[in-house]
Amino acid sequence: MSLKHRRFAAAAVATLTAFVLSSCTGSDLPMPPNGPDGQGFSTNNALVRVVNGSPNAGSACVVFGVATTCVDVFLDGKLIAPDVPYSQGGLPGSAAILPYASIPAGQVLVQIFASPTVPGGPEGNEVYGLPITTSANAKYSFVLAGQAVLPPPNPPFYQGYVFKDGLFQSGFGDVMGVFHNASLNAGTVQFAVNCTSCPPKQPIGNPAAAGVSRGPASLIPSGGYSLGTTGATIPASNLDGLNTGNVLPDPLGKQNVSIYLVDTLGAGFQIIGIEDSNG
Repeated sequence: MSLKHRRFAAAAVATLTAFVLSSCTGSDLPMPPNGPDGQGFSTNNALVRVVNGSPNAGSACVVFGVATTCVDVFLDGKLIAPDVPYSQGGLPGSAAILPYASIPAGQVLVQIFASPTVPGGPEGNEVYGLPITTSANAKYSFVLAGQAVLPPPNPPFYQGYVFKDGLFQSGFGDVMGVFHNASLNAGTVQFAVNCTSCPPKQPIGNPAAAGVSRGPASLIPSGGYSLGTTGATIPASNLDGLNTGNVLPDPLGKQNVSIYLVDTLGAGFQIIGIEDSNG
């Protein structure tokens, strides 16, 4: 990732975090009868992160000069983030990965819409709109996935994968990683890493089908890191463009890493990721 992309990623995370912090005053959507929890934030919360992993669920948009597709994300009827892009054409993967949002635990309604084609206009098609079940003091990744609405008898939405992310508890100078397979195209994969101090293609857990994650796993502190599967990886610098030595833990960034496999148009998949703090 270039310095340009590093600066874009930092700006995108800051902007999306601002939306999370202001979500209690975001746009309301009608809640379904007997719907998910709608009470105010409390200490009995879960953390939920949404990832735009579908290349074509959103509306056409242009982000920092790159043509892609964008979606608007609502949790429990509150706008969490508008115009979340799919990562392509040089956009860093972190642009598609939202910060964790603190949400009252229990049933959490995830609604994702194709972004308005006119700024400030009505939401586009609802591409996902189902509740997920969460527990207090737990972390989750929800990944919008696939390239088409699922066929009947499924609800008329794109595929959505829910992963329960374990807590990162790295000691000083240590690093952990969690790896998510949210790609229908990828099939079952063996997650793996390479690094200067690692055995070649060091496996992470057992093979993982779509909808399965592995980790958090402790990784060897080292330079020369690439992360992904036994067949494809991305350098650690893709997560932080200033990490030119591909060092983990990143001496200039956050301590841990989260990796996601998502579809590309057609039959392929790509690897995207983000650095994460402990917790």
